[in-house]
Amino acid sequence: MVGKEAVDELGQSIVAYWDGRAQTYSNGVLGELSDKRRCAWQRVLARTAHGRIASAAAEGRMARALDLGCGPGFFSILLAEEGCAVSAVDMSTAMLNRARENAAAAVPDAPIEFVRCDASRLPFADASFDIAVSRNLTWLMRDPEGAYAEWLRVLVPGGKLVVFDANWYRYLVDAEVDEARLRDQGSAKLADYDENSMATDDEERRCERIASMLPLTAIKRPQWDVNTLVRLGARRVEVNEAVWQDLWTPSEQSFYASSPLFLIEAYK
Repeated sequence: MVGKEAVDELGQSIVAYWDGRAQTYSNGVLGELSDKRRCAWQRVLARTAHGRIASAAAEGRMARALDLGCGPGFFSILLAEEGCAVSAVDMSTAMLNRARENAAAAVPDAPIEFVRCDASRLPFADASFDIAVSRNLTWLMRDPEGAYAEWLRVLVPGGKLVVFDANWYRYLVDAEVDEARLRDQGSAKLADYDENSMATDDEERRCERIASMLPLTAIKRPQWDVNTLVRLGARRVEVNEAVWQDLWTPSEQSFYASSPLFLIEAYK
């Protein structure tokens, strides 16, 4: 069993890493929001969120959306554009600062609140949100089952959890995946990202060290997620393992072929 001090040290390492990556990561998100990738994400998000937004509208109110691990505000902006009142949470102060700046520029009058907190220990009452959305967050959770339980807790009955993630860094524990990754990334180039949005070699090594200590790195997903959400009482858990084809550009599809993005939709 990992001791509390080790867990706390890992958490501090995760926050420090993303504080340091805030500006370059924000540059990448702004790139996504300024080209055709924005339209692709808008289409998928509208499709997944429409039912909950319509239900809230039928009750005469705005849908309440939770952006989990908001980073530089990617989903905060898109959800606000869909007509939601957004609560955006992240542990990284630097990421929250970037999110505020980006949202102020993109949707200046949108009802978005930014809250610094651990996404697995949310400061919200039960049944606070109609929809909760995350991207590339679950793999970072030190207690992913506890995080899923917490995300379901804050949803209203009938509320929806939308998770985009991948088997990030599985190559650290799976030689076949690592071989495929090296082959793919040796022949492909991320044409959609400039130098100012990429992690440095040192940052990538730091992230690998973090990933090596996280529980989901060694677990094949998304079946684990489905089983866990069902066990926690979620209903109608659905998986789309081909969503990367709708959301990623050709260069992203080639570069990240060994870790394709999947989508999980679960109802409370």
